[in-house]
Amino acid sequence: MQWLFDSFRDVQPWHWLALGAILVGIEIVSPTFYFLWPGLAAGVVGVALYVFPALNPQGQVILFAILAVVATFAWKRFAPADWTSAEPHPTLNRRTAQYVGRRARVAEGFSGGRGAVLIDDTRWSATTDDGSDPALGEMVTVTGSEGSILKIIRKED
Repeated sequence: MQWLFDSFRDVQPWHWLALGAILVGIEIVSPTFYFLWPGLAAGVVGVALYVFPALNPQGQVILFAILAVVATFAWKRFAPADWTSAEPHPTLNRRTAQYVGRRARVAEGFSGGRGAVLIDDTRWSATTDDGSDPALGEMVTVTGSEGSILKIIRKED
């Protein structure tokens, strides 16, 4: 085991800073956050070695290990839920779900409960829940969607 620490005898602060930069670089291309904390720990050890040049190799390795483990566990314990959540946003890839509750203008007269509405600058196919036929230009409310077809109701202001 002594051979391992002997190889650390000539380690300079920039070695630790380079290791930290490499680990943070790996983190940038990976979505895990697990390389970030050892990378930051290596950076802290590099700064500590610069401030305290007499820090022995065993102390460097132990400091790195403790900082990396503590930082990782602290992140897992105290990180905001939205950082670690694998649950995507509820309307991700469901664009029509974003429009529920919004007001829309009828862009094409309805016939048989089917027609088109405008929301912002986008024209959407729509159906009415009750089979009614809103007139061109009438304001309606989006109540849901089925695929890319909005469901609407007439709502008096």
